[in-house]
Amino acid sequence: MPTPQEIRKIRIENDYVEMKNIKGNVIDWKVVKGSIPCVEAYELTINIKTIVGALPSYRSEHNLLLELPEDYPNVPPLINMRTNPQPYHPNWYTNGNWCYGTWVKSESLGHFVVRMVRTLQFDLDITNPDSPANREAKDWFVSKLGSSLFPCDRTILPDPTHSKFKIQTNIKKKFNLQ
Repeated sequence: MPTPQEIRKIRIENDYVEMKNIKGNVIDWKVVKGSIPCVEAYELTINIKTIVGALPSYRSEHNLLLELPEDYPNVPPLINMRTNPQPYHPNWYTNGNWCYGTWVKSESLGHFVVRMVRTLQFDLDITNPDSPANREAKDWFVSKLGSSLFPCDRTILPDPTHSKFKIQTNIKKKFNLQ
């Protein structure tokens, strides 16, 4: 039976594979703690248009810190927006922390990050005004629901379960057996 530390290590290594799958023009990252494939913290750069003020005001590049706490995956990853101003969003605290809603430990890190990016897009399927981290942004969001502001970005996000690299399966090798 594996120890909790071994289970965590296996999970973090599997999460790294998904993080490689989502890395690209929209979601980029670098390791800030740990060593590949056992990464415990990532610095993320997200290139998605989001709303940062009630006018609305927009920003298209965001730098975030993603940390995996010691008890991960029994506790959720932590994501903090480092770029100011913070997203003007019901599910983002004014201190830059993302309010992820419910943590289900079967959700992989790549899917967790993509879900967070969907909030930056103001994806109406995932934005939750019923549990606001920022009440002022929640009131503004609810008042604008009938407008054409949402989603504010329609970029298609990467699939964490699919690598962008193709594997050639039709390679035939010749062997010279004697």
